[in-house]
Amino acid sequence: MQLVTVGMIKVVPVKWQPEENLATLRRLVPEIADKGADVIVTPEAFLDGYVIHEEDWTAERFAEVCVDGPEHPWVLDIRQMAARAGVYLVAGWSEQRDDGFYNTCCLIGPDGEVVGRYDKIQPHERYNYGKQIEVFSTSFGRVGMMICADRRWPEICRSLKLRGAQIILMPTYGMKGTPNDLWMRTRSYENALWICFTHPQESLITDPRGEIAARLIGDQQYLIHTCDLDMAGDETMLATRHPDVYGFAWEVGSHK
Repeated sequence: MQLVTVGMIKVVPVKWQPEENLATLRRLVPEIADKGADVIVTPEAFLDGYVIHEEDWTAERFAEVCVDGPEHPWVLDIRQMAARAGVYLVAGWSEQRDDGFYNTCCLIGPDGEVVGRYDKIQPHERYNYGKQIEVFSTSFGRVGMMICADRRWPEICRSLKLRGAQIILMPTYGMKGTPNDLWMRTRSYENALWICFTHPQESLITDPRGEIAARLIGDQQYLIHTCDLDMAGDETMLATRHPDVYGFAWEVGSHK
């Protein structure tokens, strides 16, 4: 078996208060690591509290709670948390670059180094959309990342699977509940992989058979669950796909 234990933080962050949200991570990351987690995932835009929809939002105010890359002091703090705990950490934040704002999550290794980053491809209109899909190698397996609404479009999850992902770690903030269960189970089944949906009010893990493997709703602040990545094989309809017939479909209607 190829096992990985995932810790998923289920906490509503404080809006506009990165320092308070960092304090929450400083408290929870070592606690979850001590309980055996190999990788820990935060909700979407956890650092700023996902303020992109707020009525008092302005670009100037938003810039004050954004990071500017992996060397930003807040990010360095998060990287040090991962290193001290000896875990992988997927952290969500908003990032400002020369061309605008991005909804970003970052995979940090147990040495505190950045393994990979992902920008949300289907974000709120105040963010620029991401333009790259990558899969990253870790000590426990091949990892893909998506953010929240990205799950509603099948191309992103399938593209990660075809690039070798065994598990998708997904910070979220939006819709949860029954419709989301159906989406997550379908994405897991049709791609034969694990998906870890990490929301401030619900943690949900679906397995490669399309079953709900774990769920947390309630007052507890994190879910810990062990996934067997050997289940994420191609012994399904993936092995009998006919991309020679329909492979072109991935290009239809794509961003230019």
